[in-house]
Formats: sequence, structure tokens, C-alpha cells
Amino acid sequence: MTRKLELSRRSVLLGGTAALGALALGTAGARAQTGPVRFGIFGNAEKLEIRGKSVARYAELHPDITVVYEGVPSDAWPDKIAAMVAGGNAPDVITLSSGDMEQYATREALEPLENFIPDPIRADLFDAAVLDLGRVNGTLYGLPIAVSIQGMGYNQSALERLGMDAPSEGWNYEDFALYCAEVHKADSDIYGSHDGGARLSDFVMTLVAEGRNMYEGNELAVSVDEVAAWLEYWNKMRASGGAVPPDLQAQFTGTEWPNSPLVRGRAIFANMASQDLAGGYQALTSDTLGMMSPPAPVGADNPGYFPRPTSSLTLNARSNFKQEAAHLMDWFVSDPESASILGLISGPPASRPALAAVLALQDISAVDQKVLRHSQAALAQAKPAPAVHRGERAVSDLMRRVNENVGFGTYGVQAAAEEFINQGNALLRRA
Repeated sequence: MTRKLELSRRSVLLGGTAALGALALGTAGARAQTGPVRFGIFGNAEKLEIRGKSVARYAELHPDITVVYEGVPSDAWPDKIAAMVAGGNAPDVITLSSGDMEQYATREALEPLENFIPDPIRADLFDAAVLDLGRVNGTLYGLPIAVSIQGMGYNQSALERLGMDAPSEGWNYEDFALYCAEVHKADSDIYGSHDGGARLSDFVMTLVAEGRNMYEGNELAVSVDEVAAWLEYWNKMRASGGAVPPDLQAQFTGTEWPNSPLVRGRAIFANMASQDLAGGYQALTSDTLGMMSPPAPVGADNPGYFPRPTSSLTLNARSNFKQEAAHLMDWFVSDPESASILGLISGPPASRPALAAVLALQDISAVDQKVLRHSQAALAQAKPAPAVHRGERAVSDLMRRVNENVGFGTYGVQAAAEEFINQGNALLRRA
């Protein structure tokens, strides 16, 4: 359900749950000139609540601007924002993942941000490499909220109950398979890991570790044999108990945190975006979770780390309040007061003053400290972010489907790999 709140200095969001009606803001004339500016964003309940508090504070500081906060659950957002853009009813500020930004930018649904620099958007507050995460074909369309890096979440408490030491950093996929099989041997009701064969992002990491990309133009830059080797690795992981069975993994497609095998106590490890340890998993279990390096491809010295924006704020090309919306965008991602409200809910902030404000906080939780330590270490090793194709979401869904078909025995690894290449290329050409 969408949380749609109209905010002013007299209507501050309390806990993200109050449904506030429209309230007069200044004079009628001033109100007519300044909004409402609609701020659309996605997340789980905790993220939506905290982000709503930041937007409410902005409205309190700027009583001449009416702001409507529209928070939508993550799994419902892609379809909802696609329908709103197509129907001409999208918010002024649209939050997009890196995998979705290109398709909206290339279809001219987003406003280039260069015309709003340096006022109201202070682009100089971002390191150039970070700001570049918001570019599509060289043009800036998005302001990164926070910087995400890959990580391996794991259940420290469960390992202690099993009497197993946590593995050492710097392991590879062979080490990972052996360790995960030992977990299942220690307790047949627990599996080593989530089934990573379904995660396109994990496969992309193995390519980045080799200095390669997933795409070349509108085609996949990988072979059938490479995809088959990936699917076979995870097929063997399932067979050994190193990865969860397909029926258990199928209940979790990535954002329904209560259904994840890690939260349900059925798996020890799960590859995830760094911000999701605190923002998705830890809040749902009384066990203590940790974060460490994912395994690297055999022979590589790096798991294939690369940065991504957790999500980016973009400007609706059809907005009637572009200047006001851009001002709100800048405040949300860069103002120290906003950063102090948001904390590490999305991971380390992307802008320098926002990051400095978060690092100065005295009450950073233990789990956030783990995420921050991992993120800083991983970002120091990160390679340049690979290109994101506008068809990547469809290719990601395809990877999940072919991996499930192998897991359920619908067909074999070779046929699944051929299907992935053939259908993946078709999807990229149509995107």
C-alpha cells in the first residue's frame, strides 16, 4: 500500500504511519505556486518510515513548498512506477534502481540534471566516480542516495551453535562449496547458503573479477559454456546441501525478507547488497548476523567488487515543479541534517557532507558498524562499475527462471544455459 502524505511545517510525519490530510501552507497564492511536489520512493517498512521523516523535516524547514511523500513497498514499485510514468501521473521525484534508470532516461521520461547544477543541485559535493553512477550515456539523470557494495551476510549465532568457526576472508568458490557442505553435515536441517545461481548480480561479479562485462551492445558477452558452469556449480551446491533446495529458495526472490532462508534459520550465508544486512535481514531475527567478503572466482584476488547506487533520485521530465523538486532532491541526499535522520538505512551516503554527518553519529548500531566497516574495505578494492543494460531486469528474471528449472529438474544444465543465451539476447534486442 502506498503511503501518501502531504507534509508541511504543521504536519510532520510521525513514525511513517500517520495518514495526513492536505493542510493549508502559507497563503493560498504561495501554495498554488509551489506544489504539491510529489516525492516517490520505495523500500521496506523501516526504510519508508525513516525516509519519510527526512522528507517531513524538509517540509518543516521550507513552509513555502507543499511536499507529498509517496512511499511504496519495494516489490510493488517497479510495476507501480511504470504504470504512473506511462499514465503521465508519476511523482516529481522518482527513485530508481541502477537497473531501471537507463530505460526511463532513454525514453525521455527523466529530466537531465545538468541545468540544475550548481543551484539547487550541488554536484561538487560528490566524488566524480560516485556521481558518475547516476549517469546514462554520459548525461546525469540521477543523484545517488547511498553507495552499495556486494557483501556476504552470515548468521554468527548459528555457526556458534554448530560449533563452527567463521571462515577466513579471502576464500574462493571451491572453499565456499566445501565449507557450506560441512554446515549441512553438522545439521541436516540447515543448509550452507542461499542459492546464488539465481542471482545475476553474483554471476556478474565473477566477470568483473576478470575485467569483463556482462553485455556488449545489445548482446550477452558470455558463452553457453560459461553459463553452464555457473548453473552446474549451484546444482552441485544443492546436491551437497551447500545451498538450499529449490522450493525453499523460490519463496524468496530478493526483497521479501521474512521469507529468506537466512532469516528463517535455514541457511547460514547469503550474498546481498551491503545495505540489506541492517535494512532487511537483521531486524527480522534475534540471531546476530555478520558481513564478510563473498568468495572470489578461483585464481582471482578479488570477488569482483563494484559500486552501485543503492538507488538514485531522478526528476520527472513532465514535472511542473522541476526547480523545487531538484532542491528537495539535493537536500535529501546531501544535507547533513537529512543524513543524520537517514543514518545508514541505505548504506554509506553518496555525498561527502552526508557521509561525514553519518560518521559523526554517536549512536551507530552494532550491525550498522559492521556494514560500514565492510563497505569501506570493499570499496577500497572495487573495480569500475560495469555498464547496466536497460534490459538487465528482464535478464535477471531469466537467470532466476533457468536456475529454478535446473533445480526442479525441469531440464538439464546445458539446455538451461542455451535458453539463457538465446532468450537473453532476444530480451536485450527488444529492450
